[in-house]
Amino acid sequence: MELFFATISLFTVTIVASFIYYKRIQQAHAEYENSKDVVRIITSGFTQQLRKVAGSILAVERDAAYAQSAAAEANRTSAEAVEVVKDNSEKVSALSVKMDETDKTVASLREEIQGLARRRPVYAVQPAVEGAIPMRQDAVLDQLTPTELGVLMLIEEEGEASGPAIREKVNKTREHTARLLKKLFESGFIDRNTSGMPYRYSVRKEIKELIQQQKENAQLSL
Repeated sequence: MELFFATISLFTVTIVASFIYYKRIQQAHAEYENSKDVVRIITSGFTQQLRKVAGSILAVERDAAYAQSAAAEANRTSAEAVEVVKDNSEKVSALSVKMDETDKTVASLREEIQGLARRRPVYAVQPAVEGAIPMRQDAVLDQLTPTELGVLMLIEEEGEASGPAIREKVNKTREHTARLLKKLFESGFIDRNTSGMPYRYSVRKEIKELIQQQKENAQLSL
């Protein structure tokens, strides 16, 4: 009888223990399922966070690349600006030196002008007759052409004659007459009076003497 009760008690304890164990297994399974959901939620959230972080990293990399490119462009622009400033600085320095030299020149001219203003003015009378190149000693009337000699004789007879008057007497063009007078003047046969227009020409004193001598010789030969 005692064995029966003992068996019944043991069976009852076994059943109770099995029920309790089953309940704990169910509870553990439920906790496992809950944990799976939590882990899945956490994993999903972490994955989203990782994606956001990856996107942020890519954006930061793009911004960094843009910033690096902008910095390089800024450095290049800055270098060009430095060169321009340097070139302009050199030009300004050169201009400053020139301005200083100009100021010194102006000051010097001002002093000279003031000095001249303080001096007593001296007036010089300039001759109105323009002298020709001195005639060579070996020059003679024989070197003239008949036309040139005729123009020289005409001027000597008139005492003083203008270009248009001579052109009418010799019946030559204005250009031809101008060339004749220019040659006679540069050769030292005549003088040119530039005090009025048109210019007036006269025979030089020593040439007059030669002409007079030639006329006297011609009369003696007759």
